[in-house]
Amino acid sequence: MLRANSRLKRRLSPAEVEFVEFAVGAVQRILPHVEVSTWKENLLGQPKSVWASKKRTAIEMSAAIGQHRSLTAVVQRRRVPIVGGSVKQTLDVREHDICKRVVDRISEVLRPSTSDNSAASLQAIRDSFDEQVVAHHVAQHHNLTLSISAVFDALHTLSEQSYENKSLTFGCILDPSHREKNVGAKFPKDFIDTKKYKALSDGFRSAYHVSSDGRIINFVDLDRFNEKSLTEKHYYPDWAEPIARASRYGKCGVALSRQGDILVFDKGTLRFTYRYGRWQYWNHAHLLSLLKDRARAQRVPATIRGRVVGAIYRAVLDVSFRRSGGLFVILHNRNNLRDIVRTGDAIGSESKRSQTDREFDAVLIDHSIQSLARPVVVELASLDGAIVLDNSGKILAYGAVLQPKKSGRLSGTEGSDWRLKLRSSDKDKC
Repeated sequence: MLRANSRLKRRLSPAEVEFVEFAVGAVQRILPHVEVSTWKENLLGQPKSVWASKKRTAIEMSAAIGQHRSLTAVVQRRRVPIVGGSVKQTLDVREHDICKRVVDRISEVLRPSTSDNSAASLQAIRDSFDEQVVAHHVAQHHNLTLSISAVFDALHTLSEQSYENKSLTFGCILDPSHREKNVGAKFPKDFIDTKKYKALSDGFRSAYHVSSDGRIINFVDLDRFNEKSLTEKHYYPDWAEPIARASRYGKCGVALSRQGDILVFDKGTLRFTYRYGRWQYWNHAHLLSLLKDRARAQRVPATIRGRVVGAIYRAVLDVSFRRSGGLFVILHNRNNLRDIVRTGDAIGSESKRSQTDREFDAVLIDHSIQSLARPVVVELASLDGAIVLDNSGKILAYGAVLQPKKSGRLSGTEGSDWRLKLRSSDKDKC
């Protein structure tokens, strides 16, 4: 990232250069829906993260590096092809705060008064850099004095352990409205260190209710902790619905899944995840806007298109966190179905449909994706092959092999294992 002849590179040690080049990448690792311009060297300035436009479509970041130089870049929404030009390019305030914490942390580590910038020290900071940014953001956003880093560390430890030959799961509700002053056991360390307590909460049905400063308030049944139902405007994996429900009204829910994922919820919605070794902020509104734009079609009202995309998106969350895989295809013109799907795979096809297929077709033929129960959609998606829909959500095929007549290169044998490189004419049909 730093030029070979840059002044900054000549002033820094190799370990410091490696740290800087890794740390500035945290923005795009944590915020996958943005892009960052080339970092430019400037004279020393204060670390900052400020809105660069009145419409909040850009953030200017600056990290102070040592005594003499700074690095500056601009963050914007990632550019993707837009069909209808209706997707907003604004960044939200939480994305802005994460950018600020990235440059503040870089500046703090490399400030002139730092006593230890050895390779070993910088490597340790680097290994936890993204997690520290997320932890500080969560603590500040929810006004928590409890160390969120300690909570994450404890969950990482639990993810490597088992109880009675089963991977451990865990859940806690962090509540800033409670501040306990009494001296007692401190969460999470005093509970995670004890075998019986580390296996007590599962994060699905039960969780620790914890005060802002890390005292145990209660041990709760999540189904009864907050019984008010969630709406279609809340986004979460289906199995996490109870802890998502409990995370409203200023609270923060944190769960460890059996796969070792860490999930952070607030306002009834999934906000952060640690999966496959990476922290990510979930901007559901932006993702849904992109999907709605791609699903645009004449004669399909925006409200119906929104319900179709919402149903698919919620099912995709479930499929993703179950790690079962799935493929959804929306056709702009349902008359192109035979040009995309293998002969006999469409619902109601007159050829190559078994009696079992025909009877199950009769169950689905009058359904749309938004009228089916969420678990049913997930099970259909888990079949080998694709779920194919029209823009109104009507299901045209399930478990279908995509076999476009004008295909580029195809490999694989069945189901969603097909790898497609479609010509533009084929893409226009989807």
